[in-house]
Amino acid sequence: MVPDYSSDSVREMYERNFDTLYRICYLYMKNVQDTEDAVHNTFLKAIETGKSFENDRHEKAWLIRVASNICKNMLKSASRKSEPLSDSIPSSDEIGIASEIIIELSTLPDKLKIPVYLFYYDGYSSEEIGKMLHISSSAVRSRLQKARERLKEILKDERSIV
Repeated sequence: MVPDYSSDSVREMYERNFDTLYRICYLYMKNVQDTEDAVHNTFLKAIETGKSFENDRHEKAWLIRVASNICKNMLKSASRKSEPLSDSIPSSDEIGIASEIIIELSTLPDKLKIPVYLFYYDGYSSEEIGKMLHISSSAVRSRLQKARERLKEILKDERSIV
């Protein structure tokens, strides 16, 4: 089946997946400008490849994988140029759609924060996440546990300061 990439279908794909891709990219990039570039490049890649999808979940999984790869490539490119991307985490108002837990989550290493986001925010199972990230489902569960422990420590420390 040849995909229909009319302006309406692209708009629908964008509306279905923008929030998820923005959050995933923000977890990697940690700043609004680079996040927007990564999301934009992800949708361009989808249009360029003309890939057809079995269903919306397959489409989302593919877009998440592409977005992750684009972010990793952007980070590698920045480190090669000795131009580090911004490490500052903007306020909730500045990023608009990110919640405070997303900001805390962004402090975790990529291998922990991506499974957490996919599991808790998008509702993917550990098996589905494992397929997306090319790791075993037990590795996903282990990463989820480690992330929960670290987030618990971070949130506990913040509460003790107040």
